[in-house]
Amino acid sequence: MRISHLVISASAALIANPAYAQTSGGYTIVPVSERLTLGRIFADAALPVQIVMAALLIATLASLVIWTLGLGNVGKGDAKSLATALGRLRIVRSAGTPFGLFTASYVFLHGFIGIANFRPTPSFAVLAPGLAEAALAVMLGLMASCVAVICERDLEARIRRAAA
Repeated sequence: MRISHLVISASAALIANPAYAQTSGGYTIVPVSERLTLGRIFADAALPVQIVMAALLIATLASLVIWTLGLGNVGKGDAKSLATALGRLRIVRSAGTPFGLFTASYVFLHGFIGIANFRPTPSFAVLAPGLAEAALAVMLGLMASCVAVICERDLEARIRRAAA
């Protein structure tokens, strides 16, 4: 195990070394000012995609706020507010992943239309930002759903413990 770790570490160090990368098959490391980041992916996205991504981030934060506010009502006999909190968490849980996947499908559709209308076919380096945008949309949808599921399950468990 240690030998494989050393081989992987040495390989990563060699690949990350700019001098080696420039002489190895013509590959170069992208300068820091030109690197793709999460912020650049979001900034370069189309407005509808930005809106959905922002909504998914807000839904993630809203799940945490709803969970936090719901914790204060556990054990106080306020069943209506707890039911409302659980209902809202279920909405985020159910909607997060489909919205992320729908947004990724939107990005892919427009990307494929662009590829079909462009000659010669663009390189993978040109297509990578669009793929990263689609992956970010899926990730945000999954994150919103996962946070909502965790908050919902924790709140339900606390309600059961308080009722027992």
